[in-house]
Amino acid sequence: MDIQFGSKTITGRRKSNQDSIFYMHQNGCFIAAVADGMGGYGGGEVASRIVIDVCREKFALFSSAPEKELLERTILKIIASSQERIKLKSAEKVELSKMGTTLTVAIGFQGDYVIGNIGDSRTYLVSGGWIEQLTRDNSMGQEYRDKFSEEERDSGLLQNISHALTKSLSGGEDEADIYPGEGRRYTLRSNDRLILCSDGLILDKIGDTGPEILRIMGEGGSYDETAESLVNWAYENGSSDNISVIIVATRG
Repeated sequence: MDIQFGSKTITGRRKSNQDSIFYMHQNGCFIAAVADGMGGYGGGEVASRIVIDVCREKFALFSSAPEKELLERTILKIIASSQERIKLKSAEKVELSKMGTTLTVAIGFQGDYVIGNIGDSRTYLVSGGWIEQLTRDNSMGQEYRDKFSEEERDSGLLQNISHALTKSLSGGEDEADIYPGEGRRYTLRSNDRLILCSDGLILDKIGDTGPEILRIMGEGGSYDETAESLVNWAYENGSSDNISVIIVATRG
């Protein structure tokens, strides 16, 4: 199966870009990861880079001797190692003491894949003419959103609710949510596309951006051009955050 990528990350209206991204395809394996750092100027950048470095290292080990049964275990190793490295790094300087990051990561081998998610970055699946959000945000906003009906959510009741994270990679013991979980795996079919993004693409942080992603994905162009179109749409519609997107696409 041929894997292709497109990506774009921008600072946007922030002073610095605390998002970090990584993707790679080798030996029948692929990885795509988006990390959105937090914790003050500099700290978020450090945390997201640490996680991406861990992703690169663990993927190199996995892809050297890949087995489908190791996909979920590889994600768990990424999370555990990231937590430990962030904990050690945050103890070096006071200005790094509150740093942390989100992570959404997809790892696959020979058409099967597993997703790990912690925080409020997201992974979507586009297949044919429909889109599905595969991950669930770890945030106060999501927890409140789950308690309200669609009509109540549309009424604006949630617009002033805190979007604080309920899980993160910040040197603690928070664990990633694994999708589909329980040792199962998704199958990436011909012409399926995964979209991984930071919450800069989600204008109100908890809303459903899926329909807009699907519309833009249908406009054609290269995957890099499509990623840029998604980022531009979010920026032009008022996103105040860093914005990052990776597209993972299959052919054949």
